[in-house]
Amino acid sequence: MLPFTSFGYNAALKSRDRLRPIPVQMVLVQMIEIQSSKESPNATIVEARTNLSLTLDRLAAIFLVFSAFTLLVALWPTLMGLWPVMVIAIIHLLIVGWCLRLAWRGNWALERIAIDQDWVTIEHHAMRTHRKTRWPAAWARVELGRKGQQVKVLVGCHGKQQEVGAFLPESERLELARAIETGLGPYTAWSEDPIGKVS
Repeated sequence: MLPFTSFGYNAALKSRDRLRPIPVQMVLVQMIEIQSSKESPNATIVEARTNLSLTLDRLAAIFLVFSAFTLLVALWPTLMGLWPVMVIAIIHLLIVGWCLRLAWRGNWALERIAIDQDWVTIEHHAMRTHRKTRWPAAWARVELGRKGQQVKVLVGCHGKQQEVGAFLPESERLELARAIETGLGPYTAWSEDPIGKVS
């Protein structure tokens, strides 16, 4: 099965001539990746990531350009004796930098679902949280539910459920559900396919 991909834009500098326009290329960003475990050959690992097309180093570069421009604009009034303009510019840059940092950190998430013959282990990583839950593989099942108009993917057993892939768009959630169901197929005791049904 091919990993599901999403598109993001990436500017690449191909020529040595810095005065030419920079070509914009499409880059594939994998949001769902399926791989085999190194510890156990029968285990499957499904990883789901948020689609952050702007990496942290690019965000820092944009902020540095913005900071340089702001400080250059504030430099002339400061040289004329209006020093509060520079103070306000620096406070403004600190606030903007803090907001960019919070926005980037708040949108980063990773879920790792490891499936083997005994357990389904779900690890959810975000900047401030880390959760790990385990379900017996023989009784675990994947179900689709609804949260308002959105489809949600639920993994669980014995009446308890956990939502996975909540940060993904709906089409990627369905792909994640299929990937988990495929990995769980040889080990689960459930015979029906709940992926086609949405309650």
